[in-house]
Amino acid sequence: MIVEIVNVQRHYEIKKSKVKKVVREAVNKEGRDAKLSIVFVDNNEIKKLNKRFFNSDEVTDVIAFPLNSNKSFLSGEVVVSVETAVDTADRRKIDVEGEIFLYVVHGILHLLGYNDGNEKDAKIMHEKESKILTVLGYNVPKVENEFL
Repeated sequence: MIVEIVNVQRHYEIKKSKVKKVVREAVNKEGRDAKLSIVFVDNNEIKKLNKRFFNSDEVTDVIAFPLNSNKSFLSGEVVVSVETAVDTADRRKIDVEGEIFLYVVHGILHLLGYNDGNEKDAKIMHEKESKILTVLGYNVPKVENEFL
């Protein structure tokens, strides 16, 4: 597995070894090999990407860009807004690192084909996120009637 990490934000220190561990846990659960880029940005940068690729002028927590649809090999990029994670963690009084890694896992699950466009699918995806993050020692707060 190849994991490239790019950090272009200054809101929170990113520990690359921990990121790789999270990525391995998420991908290995699906029995796939992978080449992934994980990019950590601020709200301004993710808003630009959202506008460019999805014609949305909004800040979002994570964007996933699949680079192939091969069933045995996963290739893609996950872009995480660390600024959003810091703000959300502060507002909810939860761990910042756990929130960042929730976004990383969420993006990887999208690359793996999971969706959260309706309540049923969002519940399945949240349960997968929760299992992965719990194994890694992070608490995932309950989703309160929230799905994308």
